Amino acid sequence: MSEIYFIRHGQASFGEENYDRLSTLGVKQAQYLAKHLAKTGKSFDGVYYGEMERQQKTAREYINYFSSKGLAVLPPVVSKAFNEYDSYAVWQALIPEMIEDEPSIAKDLDKLPGDQKAFQRVFSPLMNRWITGKYNADGIPRWDDFTMRVKQGVEDLMARHGADKRLVVFTSGGPISVAVQIVLGLSDKKAIEISWQILNASITRIKYNSRGMILTGFNDVTHLELEREEGLLTYR
Repeated sequence: MSEIYFIRHGQASFGEENYDRLSTLGVKQAQYLAKHLAKTGKSFDGVYYGEMERQQKTAREYINYFSSKGLAVLPPVVSKAFNEYDSYAVWQALIPEMIEDEPSIAKDLDKLPGDQKAFQRVFSPLMNRWITGKYNADGIPRWDDFTMRVKQGVEDLMARHGADKRLVVFTSGGPISVAVQIVLGLSDKKAIEISWQILNASITRIKYNSRGMILTGFNDVTHLELEREEGLLTYR
């Protein structure tokens, strides 16, 4: 069977004007990931990432480390199929509707961006509204379009590389949760809930052959836990 490693990017810059870049901690997480892949003898027959800086920078730490050790590493291929959904556009479009329905959420909005618990109290119902398609806003990305994009990207990888290959995709929590949804046949609600549990710089593995796909590992951060550094495990 072939196997795809889906790796979530290191911690991005949550709460800052430019979210789409790794924080100092995110760079460290990516470096520990790279060392782990080298130490465990992982080599890949294809390296992919989305168009986002945080995804590409995480991959670059892997590429740079392998190159510095004289280990073979293939040039990465950009695939927009593995971009994260545009949460900013969804937020901007749906928050006004949510405030109209439930004015009390304004109290949590006043605590942002510093209070992550308040953020999740707003973000969870926001995403649930989005995935159902039950909103009035126009011109924003649709959940169904996002999941179809990821599904097509996964199918393209499988068709392109065939049997007995190991691939790696540096991506984000949303695409990883959709990949898991595809394999396990999960509902949209479960898929979005899973996305909130995916840790930065974690590894999720899926094996496939002509008969189908199977999940062989999910949200693995052993490489970070072994460092025994406080604060190294993050979700945002």
